[in-house]
Amino acid sequence: MREYDRRRFLSLLATGAATPFIMSMAGCGGSGGSGGGSRNVASKESQDTSNSRFQNLNFDSERVFSLSVASGDPSPTGVVLWTRVDPDSLVTGESLYVEVSEDAEFRNVIMELAVAPEELNEHRDYTVSLDLDGNLLAGTTYYYRFIYTNTASRTGRCKTAPAYGTNLASLKMAVVTCQDYTNGYYGALNAIASDDSLDYVIHLGDFIYETAGDERFQSLPFDDRRIELPSIEFPVAMDLEDYRKLYRTYRQDPFLQRAMEQHTWIITRDDHETGNDAYWDYDKETLGLPDHPFTLDTQFEANRLELLNQLMLDSQQAWLEYVPARVEFDMDSMDPHQRLKYYRHVQLGDLVDLFMLDGRTYRTPHPCGEDDVLQRYAPVINCQAWFKNQEQSMLGQQQFEWLVNGLADSTTRWQLLGNQTFMAPIWFGNGTTKGSRAPINVDAWDGFDFERDLLAKEIKAAGVEDLIVLTGDLHSYIASHVKLDYLNNDKEDADNFVAVEFMTPSVTSSGLIEMISTMVLKSDEIEPFWQNLITNASNLLIRQQNPHIDFFDSSHHGYSVVEFSHDYCDWKCYAIDKDINNGDQEPEMLRHFRKVKGHHLLQNLT
Repeated sequence: MREYDRRRFLSLLATGAATPFIMSMAGCGGSGGSGGGSRNVASKESQDTSNSRFQNLNFDSERVFSLSVASGDPSPTGVVLWTRVDPDSLVTGESLYVEVSEDAEFRNVIMELAVAPEELNEHRDYTVSLDLDGNLLAGTTYYYRFIYTNTASRTGRCKTAPAYGTNLASLKMAVVTCQDYTNGYYGALNAIASDDSLDYVIHLGDFIYETAGDERFQSLPFDDRRIELPSIEFPVAMDLEDYRKLYRTYRQDPFLQRAMEQHTWIITRDDHETGNDAYWDYDKETLGLPDHPFTLDTQFEANRLELLNQLMLDSQQAWLEYVPARVEFDMDSMDPHQRLKYYRHVQLGDLVDLFMLDGRTYRTPHPCGEDDVLQRYAPVINCQAWFKNQEQSMLGQQQFEWLVNGLADSTTRWQLLGNQTFMAPIWFGNGTTKGSRAPINVDAWDGFDFERDLLAKEIKAAGVEDLIVLTGDLHSYIASHVKLDYLNNDKEDADNFVAVEFMTPSVTSSGLIEMISTMVLKSDEIEPFWQNLITNASNLLIRQQNPHIDFFDSSHHGYSVVEFSHDYCDWKCYAIDKDINNGDQEPEMLRHFRKVKGHHLLQNLT
């Protein structure tokens, strides 16, 4: 049995100065007569007069900043700002400037930064991330814009985190995941962009999909959403340039741009940022990708391990180039475990401790084999390794200890996990032992049952009572309880309950109903009668077989909103038609669940 010691896992997240991909204030230089790097230009001048030194700006932002702007990872004294300068607009010797203002009209600019010309280069695909940590006020909304050759980007709005210990009345965040560009339109993101009541946006992974036409889950229903990758033989990312093209394509979407302009995002990765069902092959010391050509095609056999390892490094680099995040990154390392560490902690006043997890980089192979049906997916029968193999790990020992210690030390009213795959079980079978149950997806926590049980016990032992788990990946709405013993169905046994879990559906990625219609009915569309029948049957069956699940819906797409107050946590799930490409859709609220502080059962307020 694995033993986890309780020594403190001490590791401070990098401020950005150590990586060429995130520049700290000290890493920003100036040229072109700017007279230096950053310039604090705080002023209490009349609000009718701008104190920006940039006048008569050109607002042809699309030409220079075709992917717009974004902000991420709020701290009490900063955020990470992001943009990309279109290489066709580069001018030798020209610096990139950033202005941060208290108002959207930039009448009261409080900070100016200059990024030296040499920082705009092909080595990070002309992207720039600036970490302002240590330079802004806590819990404050700011406006920012990038300026290059006197051309201004669109204005972004960002918000710093509340100061540690600040008494917050409430906190409201949107939750999104699984935004397959080829499978629909981003109406859900446009709705999020329009919601000024949100404090932040949490993205749980699958920001991109590495494939551009995988027939298992990408039917390519929209001609204007197709992506052409260089390899015709393999419509999947094979190197860094492929990943970059995918990110550039996704980031061109106007609704995604608008959502990232209007809110500060906290983003983690799932598998498709690298490859479907990714894991780490510890025996071979390289990336495991059961469905990728590097794994399956014999032409890559001679140097398969090196290609897979490099693919992981390439996917990490592209993610960091295109996602504003304050993470540790070591460009000199050729070990993916040392190159990028993106699990991290964000504290939001006295209300919420958010732990963003990494359920892909350190996880062991799938417990019952790497084939599809009967090994990775339902029904997984004639295999008991999913619950008996104590070496199975989702998080890896170091991350596990970091999480357990962080939860135990948390002093906020609520603890929150940004978790990629469903933590509670989805089993079939009515037996009284785990061996009589058949999980439907051992790519989720069902494949790591020993560690799941161990984590639940550690959470209980630490006295954590109000833990909320946010999950994506399965393209469904689920409201569930996380328990010590899922074979114990006594709802009054409060000691058996550990947390509540809310799964957000995909923004666009194919849901179970779509995949059934494509694979079984051989049609991209399914009649409403049959859709309703399949939806109701699956909802009833899954809930009957898994009493810890209060709500299941795999027929809609959209997003969710989680809101915290001192006394309760509300989760509302919203549906938006992914087949409609306009900004006029009103989100439909499907369900409203509440977790009352100190009470173990969910309340359905719909």
